[in-house]
Amino acid sequence: MTPLTDRLRASLFPVLAAAGISLAALPAVAAPQILAVAQTDLKLPVLCEAGECTVELTTICLQEHRASPNVGEGYYVHGDKFFELTGRTAAGQEIPLDHLPLAITAARGHNAVRLAFRESRIAKYGPLDITISVPANLSLVPLPIRGDVKPQTEEDILLATGPLRDLATEMVDRDSNKRDAAELISQAINRLPVRGRASDEDRLAVRAAYQGIMETSGFASGAKDNANAVVRECFDRTIAGSLSFRGCLGSWHDRMIGKLNTKYWNALKAGS
Repeated sequence: MTPLTDRLRASLFPVLAAAGISLAALPAVAAPQILAVAQTDLKLPVLCEAGECTVELTTICLQEHRASPNVGEGYYVHGDKFFELTGRTAAGQEIPLDHLPLAITAARGHNAVRLAFRESRIAKYGPLDITISVPANLSLVPLPIRGDVKPQTEEDILLATGPLRDLATEMVDRDSNKRDAAELISQAINRLPVRGRASDEDRLAVRAAYQGIMETSGFASGAKDNANAVVRECFDRTIAGSLSFRGCLGSWHDRMIGKLNTKYWNALKAGS
């Protein structure tokens, strides 16, 4: 029987081509970590600008012994779970967009990934408000790389996406304040422009939108307090200067997720 990793390489070529990713263009290095995508309780907005629609999702590293991914390194969804991508028209009609080819790449180490697709693929529907939801236990595996000196084996993938993924979920759920605070911060991150600084009007609009989402989220007061402190500090800190509102929020998000990741790694070493 053909090994799983070889079958994946063959099956992924047409998908990657549609998403604009070339395997041949990727560097000959060891495969980075398999990632767990955090389940969402709230739908996240997908922002379209300059012909591209993007969203950032929270992730946890499942393999401490492997290197963190570099920005732009590609991933694919493992197994039969997938993101729920939906567009809503001005008339309120919901259009499933799960069929769109998504380019999934590392955004900030192992703490966040970026999903992207071309805006031209949804032009036929007219203006849409696009949202995404992440189901439980969704994992991402690095795209196969030609000349990989340490590829993810079938055993590596099964271990990381099975028992290690279950442990990561358990450890993250034990600290719901950090988990939910990070999700609230992601709501603000994904409403801000990917490139450059937001205008004063956009900054105020995002802060107001965040406030409404936070108040109706149903999350515990501890999570809300944590997220509110970050949003308030980042808003005030980035009124002027080179640091953007989005960049500040991303940095704080990654600190929270980094602490959760450390708890998972410690539990793994202890055999919990």
